[in-house]
Amino acid sequence: MKHSRLLLAGICFAIVAPAILSKDLSAFAPPGSRPYMGKPHYGSSTFRSSRNMNHARDYSRDLYYYTRDAQTIDPELARSESTELARNIDATKKELATIRKEYAGDKEVLASLKVIEDHLTNATAQHKKLHAECQMDTFDRTAGMKCCSDITKELEKAMAEHAALMRKLEIKELANSKKETTPKK
Repeated sequence: MKHSRLLLAGICFAIVAPAILSKDLSAFAPPGSRPYMGKPHYGSSTFRSSRNMNHARDYSRDLYYYTRDAQTIDPELARSESTELARNIDATKKELATIRKEYAGDKEVLASLKVIEDHLTNATAQHKKLHAECQMDTFDRTAGMKCCSDITKELEKAMAEHAALMRKLEIKELANSKKETTPKK
């Protein structure tokens, strides 16, 4: 009995200790080491734009499933979901504008941002149709599902392009950090 308790305590310590010590160990990192590896990191526009696209896609999917599965559609709920969907698309566009300023001199990044923005523009156009449908007294399930499906497709294309862009930026950043840390002979 005593052996099993000791074993359990050892396992708990082995699991918890790294989590507790990890913050303290960062103080011993060599000077000039990067606080994060690549992008996105939690405070960046790249991370926030990715998160907003994910949320927009989730709202679009949820509204699709709701219109498909609900016996009766609550117009107020549909309007609310549609509003949140638009808010997340708009927030993504705002973050992309920040990224555009940050990487203004990088043609490759700007080309990727243009593709992402085109997909978001298409999603916004579909959202306008969805929002108009949500304003009706009776919600047309088929039209609502089609709009949500089209929005989701456009958002997923934008997300795929965004993920590819993040990989490119990570590679560039890693290459730049190696140049900075390589000792000169």
